[in-house]
Amino acid sequence: MKFKNAFRFTEHSDAMMAFWDKDLVCRFANSAYLKWFGFSPEDLIDQVTLPQLLGPIYKKNLPYITKALEGEIQVFERELTQIDGTIRNTLATYTPEIMEGEVTGIFVHVVDISFISPLAPHALSESATLKSDPKKSDQCGPLDKVEKMLRASLLLEFPGIDTLSKECFISPTKLKRDFKSRFNSTPFLYYRNLQMQIADKYLQENLLSKSQLADMFGFANQSNFISCYKRYKSS
Repeated sequence: MKFKNAFRFTEHSDAMMAFWDKDLVCRFANSAYLKWFGFSPEDLIDQVTLPQLLGPIYKKNLPYITKALEGEIQVFERELTQIDGTIRNTLATYTPEIMEGEVTGIFVHVVDISFISPLAPHALSESATLKSDPKKSDQCGPLDKVEKMLRASLLLEFPGIDTLSKECFISPTKLKRDFKSRFNSTPFLYYRNLQMQIADKYLQENLLSKSQLADMFGFANQSNFISCYKRYKSS
């Protein structure tokens, strides 16, 4: 599974990675994870539980934690505050470790996506308003839900038009037409564009190789990833 493969290069990534056992005790944390929360390995590993670490946001994450402990991969966005007070928008992935049919813990992979543009190029200003106005975002429509699902799927496979349609209560035809009108992009190309924004950051900072990124984003092979990345850079 691609999420487990990501742990092969934990110390070469600025993504936060950790493993919490079924009792939610930390058993592993990479340097980025330790730095983010201001812990030394001795103070965190085998010492701290996930509720203790997350504090007030634990209750917000609990539904995802529960589902992960039930064996389901969870991907969601969350604002996190660093030890220095900096607030970052992150994409978290909880991947259950299953051994002999039982969940033994959760792999956690958290990527800082603060640098990602929330919209595809040439998107209408109406969408930006929805993003920045909490009152309006509480009443978001089908397209906003589609966009949210695409962002939550960046480290998973593309959900597919039929799934997006059913989950967001909009017909496939209307979804494609209205999405194109608002974002000047198809849902799939929008999804790839966001992935390539993450990939570009990792490549520019020499954090991950193209092969590792191809694996992380679920491409069938490296050449497919390279072609996609080149199209993104030339657009």
